[in-house]
Amino acid sequence: MDASAPASRRTLLRLATAATMGGALAATPLPAFAKSASCPLPRSLSVTAPGVYPEGVAWDPTRKAFLVGSSAQGTVSVVRADGSVTPLVAPFAQVSVLGIAVDARRRRVLAAYTDYFFRLMGIVDPTQPPVSGVGVFDLATGAVLHLVDLADGQAEPRANDVTFDGDGTVYVTDTGVDTISVVSRDGQLLQVIRDDRFRTDGTGPNGIVHHPAGFLLMGKYDGGRLFRVDRPRSARPKVGEVRLDRAPASLDGIALRPGGSLVAVSNDLSLPGGRQGRDAVLELRSTDCWRSARTVRDQTWPFEDPTTVAVTPYGDYVVSGGLREILTGVPSSTPGQFHLRRR
Repeated sequence: MDASAPASRRTLLRLATAATMGGALAATPLPAFAKSASCPLPRSLSVTAPGVYPEGVAWDPTRKAFLVGSSAQGTVSVVRADGSVTPLVAPFAQVSVLGIAVDARRRRVLAAYTDYFFRLMGIVDPTQPPVSGVGVFDLATGAVLHLVDLADGQAEPRANDVTFDGDGTVYVTDTGVDTISVVSRDGQLLQVIRDDRFRTDGTGPNGIVHHPAGFLLMGKYDGGRLFRVDRPRSARPKVGEVRLDRAPASLDGIALRPGGSLVAVSNDLSLPGGRQGRDAVLELRSTDCWRSARTVRDQTWPFEDPTTVAVTPYGDYVVSGGLREILTGVPSSTPGQFHLRRR
C-alpha cells in the first residue's frame, strides 16, 4: 500500500465517515425473501450499505443475525436475513473496525480497531500517536465497556483480528508489528506474544481462533503460514508452525467449524503488486491436534476480495466487503454493496 494515497481513496473514507458521524448509517434493505423452514438464511446476501466496507463478520446467536465491522466508519452493525442493516456500535473514534467476535456467554462484542487506513490517507493528524486496540462492547446495546490501547508506541500498529478463550481472555493479532496481544476479561493488557517467524516486511499475523483444547491457531497473511500457540497466557508461550500440505499465497480470516476443521480465506489484497493471487476459501483438517494439516476443500471464490468467514448453524458465510476500494481507490464491481455467501 502506497503512502501517497490518491484523492479518490481519501474521498471514500471522508464520505463514509461523514455519513456515520452525521447520524444514520447509510443502508438500503433488500426485499425479504421466502424463508426455508430448515435454513432461515439465503445462500447469498448482497447488502446495499454505502460506506460500510466490512472486513470482519461474526454470527450473533442472540439475534440470529450477522454482525459486521466497518473499515471506513468505525462501527459495528447488525445484518439480518432480509439484508437490512442496523447500527449497533456507534463510531467511538476515527478508526477502522476490522476483525470482530461475539462472546454471547458474556453478552459482549469484541472488535479490533486501527486508524491505519485513515493515517495512510492523510485524514488524521500525523503528529498524533497512532490509534490501535481492541474494543469491548455490550452485545445488546452496543455501549462501550472497554477500549484497550494496544499501540504501545509503535510506528504503524494495525490491530487486525480478535478471539477469546473459555475464561474470557482476549487475543488480538497485529499485522503491522507482528504480534499477538493478550488482554484480560476486564480490559487489562497482560502480555504481548512475539516470535521471529511472525515477522514480515508486509502483512503479518492476521486471522486467529481459540481451539477448545486450549491453544491458539493464527494465520500469517504473507506466505499463508499457520501457527499453533500453546499456553498463550503463560510467561513463556510455545509457538509452533503447523505443517501444511500446501500453503496458500495468503491467509486472511480463519474460523473453526464444530466438526473440528478450519475454514481459511485467501486473497491478494495485500500481496505485492495486487491481483497476482486468487480469491479462495479453503477447509483444512488435522489428525494430530494441529501440528500438521491437509487441505480437504479448495473453492475459488465468486465474489472478489473475501476477507473472513462466520460459522453459523446454517453454514459458513464468507464476507466480501469491497475493501479494495479503500486500499486502491478503484471502485468494486458492485459499488455500495458487500456480499455474504455460504460456501
